[in-house]
Amino acid sequence: MVFSQKVKIALNAVKLLSGLEESEVMDVNDCARKLGVSPRYLEQVLYILRKNGFVAARRGADGGYRLSDRGRNCSANDIIAAISGNDQECTDDFSGKVCRIMESAADKIAFSPEESGGIYLDNAATTAADSDVVEKMLPYFSDIYGNASSLHAMGRRALNAVDEARERIAACINAKPWEIYFTCGGSESDNWAIKGAAYAMKDKGRHIITTSVEHPAVLESCRALERCGFEVTYLPVNTQGTIDISDLENAIRKDTVLISVMTANNETGAVMDIARVGEVAKSHSVVFHTDAVQAAGHLDLDVGKSHADMLSLSGHKFYCPKGVGILYKRNGVRCERFMDGGEQERGRRAGTLNTPGIVAIGYALEKACRERVQNDARILAMRNAFEDRLLSHKGIGQITVHSRDSRLSSHSCLTFHGINGHALLARLDENKVYASIGSACSSGSAVLSHVLTAMGVSEEDARSTLRFTFGKYNTLRQAEQAADIVAQQAENLRISDLFARDNADKKSV
Repeated sequence: MVFSQKVKIALNAVKLLSGLEESEVMDVNDCARKLGVSPRYLEQVLYILRKNGFVAARRGADGGYRLSDRGRNCSANDIIAAISGNDQECTDDFSGKVCRIMESAADKIAFSPEESGGIYLDNAATTAADSDVVEKMLPYFSDIYGNASSLHAMGRRALNAVDEARERIAACINAKPWEIYFTCGGSESDNWAIKGAAYAMKDKGRHIITTSVEHPAVLESCRALERCGFEVTYLPVNTQGTIDISDLENAIRKDTVLISVMTANNETGAVMDIARVGEVAKSHSVVFHTDAVQAAGHLDLDVGKSHADMLSLSGHKFYCPKGVGILYKRNGVRCERFMDGGEQERGRRAGTLNTPGIVAIGYALEKACRERVQNDARILAMRNAFEDRLLSHKGIGQITVHSRDSRLSSHSCLTFHGINGHALLARLDENKVYASIGSACSSGSAVLSHVLTAMGVSEEDARSTLRFTFGKYNTLRQAEQAADIVAQQAENLRISDLFARDNADKKSV
């Protein structure tokens, strides 16, 4: 009998878990590492095993998986039948449909580019939703679906879930629950923080300071304020993509009301000295906002340490479904309401609360913070292995690694000198390695990366730059495979370009 890859993984997982004591559990990342598979794929397999009663899960900081009583007494044929779909316990109700969707997703996730799934290295653009997080939000679609603003029992249950999520998030960033506001994503949070604070404090002054490498949500909000009579100073950055604190201090004026500096850059991963920026802002009694969207799950988001008065986050950057974000606003900071209508979010943002999304982002941020050190170490090892292997290839030509001195563990922003970046990206896509050119929010545009331009990168080199970003569901094997594919395609492009130039020279003669 020929077993599918999923069946093999399930049998090996059960065998591995059978070696645990009854009170012990194994973390999915440890289990995946021992089995030599992707944690993302293993989570889907374990989900099927758990739905069929073979595996039990323990939640919390010391959570993980273990065999259930049925799992300890089952045969290999029981596992094979369940994984192969011959022993389905899913019904036609909502949870049954979700079970089948999860099983289908597990079938489609591959172990290598040749197995149809590809290697996803665009985690700065978005991440896959964590199955534990998805499971936590499911009841709020079909069972606890009341409007959190309703006064009846169903509404109160939904509101309780929202309040619990608020408490989880506050604990993760060292804030108070009432300082947490829910939005539809990072762009809304940035818009609300910058425009809301500027308009609320316009009687004090109309000067704002930001950097030249911010996310478009920040830069465009500032430009909108400029059209309304505000003045904005855009701080320059060095070749590493970070600001000089002295430039910030020199830019502050008596009428400065807001400073907005991102925690980490979305294109290069460059990490700003946010704690120092916060100290400077605090010493001048200026409100400080930071776009921390890219930093969640990688850096400590303690607002006490950073002195941040406002902070933006977006769930889909840390394994939460898309469509939900967070704005932290320190109690007492003046900020106008963002949307008119109902009295949701303490009268600051109108609109029915997205209870499933809010539940999800609470659990997702909690899990991201809890696993931050462990995941970041794995991601750093993969990123470094990718770069080391790529740079060791002969014939690939010159490569520049941007923001090398201070960047997120996930980011590898590389310039392939003399190679057309779009052409290389297209070839990688054909070979099922998924990366990006700059930010996903602007990569559909023909405009050069404002981040690279601000760092002093030439137009030619900016057009030769790609971004590879790693996440917790990537593996070391994927990193090495991707490096080989990138090297081969870059070399092929370089050879074809030289051939084309040679032919052109001959024709001109």
